[in-house]
Amino acid sequence: MRLSSSRGRRVLLALLAMLLVAGTAGACSGSNSNQHLLVWTQLGGERELAAQKLIIDAFEKANPGVEVQIVPKAGQFTGDSAALIAAVRGETPPNVYIIDRFTTAQAASVGLFEDLQPKIDADGENLRSKYLPYAADEATYKGDMYALPFDTDVRGLYYNKAVLRDAGIDPEVLDPKNGPPTVDELIAMAKKIDQKDSRGNYTRMGFIPWDGQGFHATWAIINKAEWFDNDDCALTLDSPGWLTTMQEFSTWSKEFDYQRVQAFLAKYRPPNQPPTQSPLFTGRIGMAIDGNWNLGNIKQYAPKLDYGVTYLPVPKEGDDPVTWAGGFALTMPKGAPNQELTWKFMKFMAGEPGQRLYAKAASKIPTWQSLVDDKSVTGDQGIFPSMVQFTTSRPPLPVGAQISDSMDAAQSGVLIGEETPANALAKAQDRAGPQMGQFCPFTLPTHTE
Repeated sequence: MRLSSSRGRRVLLALLAMLLVAGTAGACSGSNSNQHLLVWTQLGGERELAAQKLIIDAFEKANPGVEVQIVPKAGQFTGDSAALIAAVRGETPPNVYIIDRFTTAQAASVGLFEDLQPKIDADGENLRSKYLPYAADEATYKGDMYALPFDTDVRGLYYNKAVLRDAGIDPEVLDPKNGPPTVDELIAMAKKIDQKDSRGNYTRMGFIPWDGQGFHATWAIINKAEWFDNDDCALTLDSPGWLTTMQEFSTWSKEFDYQRVQAFLAKYRPPNQPPTQSPLFTGRIGMAIDGNWNLGNIKQYAPKLDYGVTYLPVPKEGDDPVTWAGGFALTMPKGAPNQELTWKFMKFMAGEPGQRLYAKAASKIPTWQSLVDDKSVTGDQGIFPSMVQFTTSRPPLPVGAQISDSMDAAQSGVLIGEETPANALAKAQDRAGPQMGQFCPFTLPTHTE
């Protein structure tokens, strides 16, 4: 089209100007995007988020021009993975997703994450060896690392010394220097602490074996249950250790009267109760299995609590201490943009600099091995860092969620008396077992067999 008038020339110049501005804006946008990283995190608590932002600030300071945005996101075991699945399928994933490390194998098996092993091998730094073995195993799928371990948590037995003394029990018997208590000793102490009113309702309890972190996975690890047979590539959820665990739940539910225990919890630990009213803090419960994260709760909500922490109970006197850990890890979602800068950030955050900052600010235990015994990093974690030496993890299987769901149902059925231990486990095996077949051949990492 020919523009002969001055108006036409003005229109043409305006169009050219718009194109020039658009092109400039596009160039600027592309430049900025090359220096911008988006991080999704399941570590969305106030303290955890603040600690992650400290790492980001340090990285941005060391890399002028780089901007890192962090956004809390729910995920598997804390919500659902719908947002990540949609982002990956829509080719708009974040650069980094911080997840429950236990879910790494499952998400990697369906193609949600980039395989980090080629990047690790190219760096030639033997990065895997820098991390606690069980944490590195959890970050692995079929021999390759799909995540970089971040923090870790460890479980122990908390006890309220005032409650024990009131029941005529010397708290010194639970001092860690005496080694782990046996299961029978713990149950006997619990019964001495128990108090009931005239109607038989609990007003104080010594210990609720299945409560909180005393769920099926903890007792299965205490009882050395087998989860998976490498030779047959098959789940073994009906193995002897699992049967012992469910038999114990059945026995305890009768001994302590499951319904009365639930009524006790409904009264003294109702939903949305203020943290200051935790039954352990108020003296309504004498002992509880919990993780090292509870140290932060005590410091914040019950700073005057007279308490101690010891090892988890063991089946027989003289047995070695045992516990298990979870934690979080950094992943690179499939198709993540700007992978060179993303990888640099991941190594910083999940490496020594980032873990040092995070562990100190959030009162966590790092997975970077050289930091675990560094008192300047973990000095406020009490006995827990020393437990790392005999800590394991739940086997990192690509059907971890199905196992958890199946065992939740088994535990519930046994506790309320609707299922026998054997029947509950048979149903769990039938429910989760067939789903493993699609991933065979599969071998667990050596540390978590």
